[in-house]
Amino acid sequence: MRPVRRLALAALLALPLALGSWLVAVAEDAMSGESGLPEAGAKQHFDSLYTYDQTWNTALRLVRVDLGLKVVEKDEKAGFILFEYEDKGTTSSASLELLKGEKSIRVICQIPKFPSYHEIAVLDRLARKLKDEYGAPPEKPKPPVDAGPPPDAGEPDSASY
Repeated sequence: MRPVRRLALAALLALPLALGSWLVAVAEDAMSGESGLPEAGAKQHFDSLYTYDQTWNTALRLVRVDLGLKVVEKDEKAGFILFEYEDKGTTSSASLELLKGEKSIRVICQIPKFPSYHEIAVLDRLARKLKDEYGAPPEKPKPPVDAGPPPDAGEPDSASY
C-alpha cells in the first residue's frame, strides 16, 4: 500500500473516534448548561395600536401578575421591563421594550435562552390582554380620499371663449 493511501485510511478510521469524542464533550457541556454556544439572538415584536400608557401598564401587569415572573428592573420613561422568564425549571433573563412610533407602540420581546415561540406566546398574551381590558383598538385614521380637482378649477370651458 502506498504511504498516501495508508494516511488516508488512517484518517478515515480516526474520524469516527474524533467525532464521537467531540459529541461526548458537547453533550457534557449541554448537561452542565455551559455549551459555549451563543444564546439565541432572535427577538419578536408586535405593533400595539393602544396608547403608550395602556400598553405599558398592561405589559407590566402581564409579567408581574399574570405570568407571576420576577421583575428585575423597569423604566417607564425609557420603555423597558427586565424580568426573569421561567419555564419547566429553566430560567432566563428577558425583556420587553416599548418604542413609540407615529401610529403605534412597537413592543419587542427578547428571551435569549428559549426558542422564539416563547417570545411570540408572551406577545400574543399581551395583545389578548390589551383587547380584553380596553376593547378593540382604536381604528387608524383613514387617509383623506382625493376626489380630484373641483369642477370649476380645470380647463376653461370652450363655450366661455
